[in-house]
Amino acid sequence: MPPIVNAQEITKAFGANPLFQNVSFTISDGDRIGLIGPNGSGKSTLLRILAGEVTPDSGEVSFRKRTRLACVEQDSRFTSGATIRSVIESALDRGGVSGSERGARFAETLGRAGFEDLEAQATELSGGWQKRLAIVEALVQHPDILLLDEPTNHLDLPGITWLEDLLEAAAFASVIVSHDRYFLENVTTDMVELNRIYPDGSLRVHGSYINFLEKKEEFLHAQSKRQEALWTCGCGLLLRDGATRFPRELDSQALPDAWTARAGTLLSSPES
Repeated sequence: MPPIVNAQEITKAFGANPLFQNVSFTISDGDRIGLIGPNGSGKSTLLRILAGEVTPDSGEVSFRKRTRLACVEQDSRFTSGATIRSVIESALDRGGVSGSERGARFAETLGRAGFEDLEAQATELSGGWQKRLAIVEALVQHPDILLLDEPTNHLDLPGITWLEDLLEAAAFASVIVSHDRYFLENVTTDMVELNRIYPDGSLRVHGSYINFLEKKEEFLHAQSKRQEALWTCGCGLLLRDGATRFPRELDSQALPDAWTARAGTLLSSPES
């Protein structure tokens, strides 16, 4: 079966500086993808692109036919006067749920989330219970992909445990932006980091957060070795060409393009 989402070489910038460039990835059934990266790397923007709220500057995002997405934003927002019941009823309407299925889904999802007083005002709930309500609002629509932006914010430990159990048992795929490393370790099947240090703009590792850290360390080590080789080779080329001193801009992080090209040629030649 084809992936639910196929994103190819997507780029997004605000102003002169790009958030990310030429990022490609897929989301398949059962994936629980933890999405991490430095502040300002575009994690929330990428979620909004997947949700159809933001258009990438370039690249393409394609979806499997009849794919249903639901998104839980970082900050829960409810209309003044809305009750728990009315929030969920509206979500069922948006999901096109009707008949007997509507009542069963309503009772089952709210019951597992621990809500008792369905006439309580949504805006008067604590931050943790507002977050639970926002998650339930998405769940009752039976999404194929659930997008979650910092879902553990405001949740207490029982709330986090409830969410972990929910995601691990879910049939839908999910993409989760979170700074909570323990949460990511417990729920993810894959990790993706958005970061310009990677040639493709991101690094994806199948496995838990700890698995990701191990693979990232391997990548950084290999990258360091490659830079050292280019540095050594570049210095040798300068000396061979009769340079009496090194240019000030030459450092251990990068070589000027011309030297890098010549070093690469030398390293790949049978005589090197």
